[in-house]
Amino acid sequence: MAGSREVVAMDCEMVGLGPLRVSGLARCSLVNVYGAVLYDKFIRPEGEITDYRTRVSGVTPQHMVGATPFAVARLEVPFPPSPTVAEL
Repeated sequence: MAGSREVVAMDCEMVGLGPLRVSGLARCSLVNVYGAVLYDKFIRPEGEITDYRTRVSGVTPQHMVGATPFAVARLEVPFPPSPTVAEL
């Protein structure tokens, strides 16, 4: 990537919410190009967790006890606005 934009990788773990088990964010991890952790938290999704998907996600009910609420987490990671075509 050109310029001063930082390269970041993201991994998310999802759980099932409600009777239809709609995906909800349960963990968000961000690392920079050097592998340094920028953010790594368990996130309490909005809605009732009906499937922890532990076998795949590794998330358990214990992780949700002290998890950051989704409304808070979404404000903790401010992403810059997407570049315009002229900036590319």
